Amino acid sequence: MATTCEILEPNTHNLSRCCALLRSGEVVGVPTETVYGLAGNALSAESARRIFSVKGRPLIDPLIVHFPRPEAALPHIEAPDGFAELTQRFWPGPLTLVVNKRDSIPDIVTAGLNSVAIRVPRHPVFRSLLEQVEFPLAAPSANPFGYVSPTQAGHVQKTLGDRIPAVLDGGESQHGLESTILDLRNPEKPKILRHGPVLKSEIEAVLGKSVIDGTQGASTSAAQSAPGMLTQHYSPNTTVRLMEDDASLLQSSQSTSDLKVAAIFQTKPRQVRDPHHYWFSESGDLKEIAHNLFALIQRLDHMDYQQIWIAKANNTGIGEAINDRLGRAAAKFKATE
Repeated sequence: MATTCEILEPNTHNLSRCCALLRSGEVVGVPTETVYGLAGNALSAESARRIFSVKGRPLIDPLIVHFPRPEAALPHIEAPDGFAELTQRFWPGPLTLVVNKRDSIPDIVTAGLNSVAIRVPRHPVFRSLLEQVEFPLAAPSANPFGYVSPTQAGHVQKTLGDRIPAVLDGGESQHGLESTILDLRNPEKPKILRHGPVLKSEIEAVLGKSVIDGTQGASTSAAQSAPGMLTQHYSPNTTVRLMEDDASLLQSSQSTSDLKVAAIFQTKPRQVRDPHHYWFSESGDLKEIAHNLFALIQRLDHMDYQQIWIAKANNTGIGEAINDRLGRAAAKFKATE
C-alpha cells in the first residue's frame, strides 16, 4: 500500500477500481451527503472487521449498512410499521433506521444485536458505487474512532491515508453532520437515537405520533443500539471548552491570560478585531453552521492552539444536532479536568 491513499476523481474507471477493491475485501473512503464514510462489504464479516481495525473502533459500536434503494434492504431486514412511509419521504437521504435484521447481516456489523442500522444515501457518487457492487456497504465515518468526522476527501487522506488504498472525491459533504438515527424496533414507541439533518418534528409529521428522544450519551462497555451514542465522541486533539452562546464566548475570550485560544462563534461577530476569532456562519444560519462545523474544528485542530472555545448553537431544529456533537466533543476533556 502507498504511504498515503490516492484521492480519486469519481469517474467510470475509478468507480470500477473501487468496486474491485471492495469485492476483494478492502475498504475505501466514500463521499456521502452527511460526512465521508469508510466503506466495506456489509455481508462479509472479514470486511467489517477490516473497517473496525482501520478506524480503531470498538466492536460494541455498530455500523450503518447502506443500500442503493429501499427495496434492496428488504431481504436483509424485518420491515416494521412506518417503514414504508418513512423511506418514501426521507430516502434517499440522511435518515438511518434501526430495525430487526435477518441472518444475512453478520453479527460483527451490529455489535452482536439482532437489529441493524440502515440507510439509502443521496450522494450520487456513493449511490453509483452501491449500484455497481453486488452487496450493501457498511460505512461509518472515515476517521479514527472518536475523532472529528471528515467532510472532505483531504480529511480522510490526512487521518486514514496510511491505512486505506483510496478515497473517492465527491466534494464537500452537503450537510456536514451524520444522519439522524431513528429506532423502529418498537414501532409504537419510535425513538431518536441521534439528532441529525432530518428533524424530530418532520418524522412525527410522517408517523402521526410522538417520537421519544433517546439521545443521552452512553459510556458503558455494552453493545450500543446505534453509532454515535457514546458520550465521548467527535473530539479533536486540542482541548475543547463550550460556552453557552456567542455573548458568553466573547466575554470569556477577552480574558484568556497566556493561553493560546481559538474562539469559534456561531455567527460572525459585528466587529472582528482578534485574529484568533472564527465563526461557523456569516449570518447564523443553522444549516450553514452544521455544514461548516467539523471542517473548521479540523482546521483549527491542526494549528498551534492550546484550546478551542466554542459557542453553543440555538437549540432548535438542526441546532440540537450541532449541540449534540459539540457536547460529545467536549466530554472527552471534561472527563480529564
